[in-house]
Amino acid sequence: MRLAALALGSLLLPASAGALTVAPATFTCPIDGKPFTVSVMTSGTSYGSYFDGQLVGPIESPAPLVACPGNGFIIDRDGSYTESELAKLRPFVASAQYRGWLAADSAYYRLAKQREFMGDTPDRIADALLEATWEAGGDLYPRHAGEALDALRQLAASKAAQGEDAIGTRMLAGELERRLGRFDEARATFTALQADPAFPGKGSEEARSYRRKVAEAQLQLIAAHDTGRARLDDDGKLARF
Repeated sequence: MRLAALALGSLLLPASAGALTVAPATFTCPIDGKPFTVSVMTSGTSYGSYFDGQLVGPIESPAPLVACPGNGFIIDRDGSYTESELAKLRPFVASAQYRGWLAADSAYYRLAKQREFMGDTPDRIADALLEATWEAGGDLYPRHAGEALDALRQLAASKAAQGEDAIGTRMLAGELERRLGRFDEARATFTALQADPAFPGKGSEEARSYRRKVAEAQLQLIAAHDTGRARLDDDGKLARF
């Protein structure tokens, strides 16, 4: 799972100067065949992440998705779809349910629903649901985070997430439990992780130390009944937002 790597500290990068750049790109909507042009992110720099995996720095996180004008279909998998897949997708995108998601929900939430509909892998569905929480505000956040948490729990309990991925997935689940105010569940998640012989996993000592510090910081936040965003700062100290 790509986002589990962030929870594991596997993508730790030194702070460095960088710039966010965008450029126009032209796509053809697979649903209606119409071309359109949008701005896409071409570069960005990250020097860390919040505990939910969202990147920090001059970068758009989550990365903007490419959505077809009008119907709102999210172009996924490099836009490669078979005719039989498109025959299934067109009525799905035209459905009242999809129209409702377009009107009320985030782009990444629609992507997750598209992936579910197409029978995509559990980790790709969970990734999209988690990234939907980064876009969601107000009343949307509890619903999106609740669905992301369910997906992460199922993934952590399945054979699809083993070893390092399982640890990262459990850490992300614990983060969402805390953010949703489910403090007893979050405490149980991080206490179990600390007691797990497999924790903090493999990799560099820096990455292992990062995971230990995150678990300790999460338990501090849980004890304080803090549902806010948080990450470790450049000195490895807890930073609240």
